[in-house]
Amino acid sequence: MSTYADLISEARDFTQDAVSPFRNEDVFYIRHINRGLGEIGRLRPDAFYELFDANNLNIPVVVESDDPDSLVTPQVATTEEFQIDQMFYAPMLAYLIGMSEVQDDEFTDEGRAAMLLQQFRNTILGL
Repeated sequence: MSTYADLISEARDFTQDAVSPFRNEDVFYIRHINRGLGEIGRLRPDAFYELFDANNLNIPVVVESDDPDSLVTPQVATTEEFQIDQMFYAPMLAYLIGMSEVQDDEFTDEGRAAMLLQQFRNTILGL
């Protein structure tokens, strides 16, 4: 199984941001992983079927490391396994790469970022 750290590493490879010092810190990717998971929850709440609790949709919040004082639950560290079905891994990767490219002006002009974000949406809705 893949972890959230693997997702970040693959996104770095695709965006050619794999050598330190990084253009985007891990916090950038973690923030967008959480947004992407929220989008999956909005578009496909059934993706979190196993995480339902008393009719509540519990979308995990990814954090850099376990923080026992955090009020956010459920939270998972980047080293933990991807919480939902692996079929959502590739769309999440497209989302992370797309969000990274939105930040890079030189790539945004080429339309790659918009294409990747549309691919994320189409894939989620088509699964």
